[in-house]
This record gives sequence, structure tokens and C-alpha cells, in this order.
Amino acid sequence: MEGRRTGAWRTETGTKWRGGVLDRLRRRGISKLLVLLLVLPVAAEPQEPGYADAKIASPARTGRAGVRLAFPADQLPRRGMLVATGNVLSPLARWIVIDLDLMTIRQATTRLADAGGLVEIESERTDAISDDERRNVIASGNEVWITPPPDTPVLGEPTDRLCSVALFDGDDVLQEVGSDCPRPRLVGVLEALAASANGRARSQGHAPEPPSAKASIGSAHREPDGTLVLWLRAESEAGSVVGHGEVRYPPSNQHYDRVLRHLGPIPPGGEVLVWPFPPHWPDEPALPQRPRS
Repeated sequence: MEGRRTGAWRTETGTKWRGGVLDRLRRRGISKLLVLLLVLPVAAEPQEPGYADAKIASPARTGRAGVRLAFPADQLPRRGMLVATGNVLSPLARWIVIDLDLMTIRQATTRLADAGGLVEIESERTDAISDDERRNVIASGNEVWITPPPDTPVLGEPTDRLCSVALFDGDDVLQEVGSDCPRPRLVGVLEALAASANGRARSQGHAPEPPSAKASIGSAHREPDGTLVLWLRAESEAGSVVGHGEVRYPPSNQHYDRVLRHLGPIPPGGEVLVWPFPPHWPDEPALPQRPRS
């Protein structure tokens, strides 16, 4: 009974207060339209879809402490997602990290430390994402949270590629790894978002330096018989990786000395970065020019 009387008192008091305000506004000649707007309830702004509101049980779900990623744990988003692509033959990897709270996309190239453990970040850039891009990413992430994981890849597949996809929601993390990228639809959304961010940076004059100036295109090591083994990656103009490949130069190859000079000293058992090759070797004879007609 006490609760009813209290609620009734509040309702009656609110009605009297509103009526008193309207009377004062009328006496002051305030527009009837303003009075009407004051009386009408204000429509609530539409709410965007929540992130990770629904989740299904999955063996790939773990706590943040159980995440197995080489990327520094303190640089992983509280809420967001990432995709990492690499190759077991190379210490290099490419990362796309979305932070839903900061509304940013971070792209980084990392190198595994010689003694294992965390990675060294060789190059990176961070860009803002729009509200529409954020909503699009949330919708793709929610699809992953509520969809059963893909079939386990067949063991013994002849591949050296690795791809990891991880979604973060506070302490709850969903991480899947495979030779081919799991969750290809989500990966496609992140790749497209990275390409869009790079395009905006170029149009604003803040594009990264060209590959010939700064970014490596792979890594190389030398086998005991002297063969040079180059693991190279190909990138699109937007910066996304479009392919990987291995190139071998035995000592008998006609370009062996040129490639070795380009790579520089290679420590025994170690690896070096591969910088973009010149259009022509410096000691390569110039091609004869056609006579003008």
C-alpha cells in the first residue's frame, strides 16, 4: 500500500508540476508549438545492434588469459577482433586489429624474436573507422559468435600457411586457427576495411612510404649447401597480402651472386629481410635500343 501511495503521489506531483509550467509558459506568450513539443514524449534514438549479445558454446572459446597469440597482450582490444596471416617458413606476419571501443583499425607487420616469445613490430599504422564501418564489423563479428565453428581441417595437408582469427569481448575470447583463414566472410570484411583505410590515407596525403623505401617483401636464409631460400609475399596496391611464394637460388644459378649482394651478409643459421629488388641489376648490360624510324 505504501508503494502505491508513493507512486500515486509522484504521479500527481508530476502532473501538477507540468501543469504549472505550462500555465507560466502560456502567460508569457510562449508559442503553442513549443508547449506541444514540451508535452509530447521525445522519441528515443535508435540503438545500434549490440556486440556479442548472443554466443554459442564452442571449443574455440577461452578466457583472455588463455589466448595464444604472439602479439603483445596489452595491445589487444578489450572488444574487437583481429586476423593474423603468416607462414611457418618465415618469422614475419601481418595483422589487422579492430578496436570497437576506440573505433580504430590497426595494421602491423611483425617479426618473431629469435629466441621466441613476443614479436617485434616492424611497421604499423592506425586509422579511424566510421560508424557505418563499425556497425558492419559488429554484424560480421556477431555472425561468428553465434555460428558453429567450421569443420576441423584435414591433418597432414601439404601447406605451410597459417591464419588466426580472434574475437574479443571483455574476458571472453573466440580464437580459431587454420591453414586457410577460418571465418572467410569476417576476414573479407576486415581486409576490405583495411583497403578502405589505406585508400583514405592516400587521398589525404598520409599514405605510407612506398615499399622500395621502407617495407620488406619477405625474408631469406641460406642452407648448408649455399642455396639461398627467399620467402616472399605479394601485396596489392591497397596493402593486402594476395599471395606467398618461395624462391630458391642454388650457387649454380646465374643470378646467385647478384641476389646475394642484394641480400647482404646472412649470419649462419640466421635470416635477413628481403628488400624490393631493383628493376634492373646494376651490373646487367643495358638492352639495345631499337632505332627510331
